[in-house]
Amino acid sequence: MSTLSDSIYKLNKIDDLGKQESVIHNINPVSKLIVTLLYILFVVSFQKYNISGLIPFVIYPILIIYLADIPIKLVFKASLIGLPFIIGLGVFNLIFERTVAFYIGIVPITWGAISLVSLFVKGMLTITAGILLICTTGIEGLAKSLRDIKVPKVFTNQIVFMYRYIFVLIECVNEVYNAYMLRAPNQKGVHFRLWGSLLGHLLLRSFSRADRIYNAMILRGFDGEYVTFTNDKMILKDFMYMLFWILFFIIIKFINIPLFIGDLVVGSL
Repeated sequence: MSTLSDSIYKLNKIDDLGKQESVIHNINPVSKLIVTLLYILFVVSFQKYNISGLIPFVIYPILIIYLADIPIKLVFKASLIGLPFIIGLGVFNLIFERTVAFYIGIVPITWGAISLVSLFVKGMLTITAGILLICTTGIEGLAKSLRDIKVPKVFTNQIVFMYRYIFVLIECVNEVYNAYMLRAPNQKGVHFRLWGSLLGHLLLRSFSRADRIYNAMILRGFDGEYVTFTNDKMILKDFMYMLFWILFFIIIKFINIPLFIGDLVVGSL
């Protein structure tokens, strides 16, 4: 099943990217987490019809991708996961906000269409920021940074275990699907009559695998605390990283740079 194999490859690739060495990877995870959270906060705080103000926020992911040497194609494909959800929410704007804002030629552009585009841009920027945080920090670094800012360990453990179990679950699904296809080589996909039994079988296998994983963790001394064996303290470069991005976000939040440049160009004509 190529789709599942691709999913496993992408997850492994994202996991491996968190172990690279780069300027961004060497920044303290707490700094990157705080910057990412502030970035998301600034992006979602824009008024729903404001598209031009969001444009400068594209600079942040572009710079991170470049400095951290992350494949842009991988990030783009991963960010498309949330696209159906974004469109599903935004389509209601098209339905309920039919007032025409302006025309492009003879084509009317409604406020609903503008808010849909704004929602799409916000969604893609925030999802991309989250993906870049994982790619440059790794799940262990993210868990440590969450614990450093006093997030309860029950939440950090759930995040780490859910992330890790995704790999196990996809591998289980791949094994079940391959076993089915070996027994029905001429069948295109899984017959709908078998969906229930296969899902039940997958659920039982998941319970069994989860129990074995938990027992293995207990035997290795797990006591509810996720230990990363790192104790990196924030240094000057980490504070400078935060300060730079926070100032940058404040500037592009309160100064509409595309509109400002447009006014300068129009004024000079």
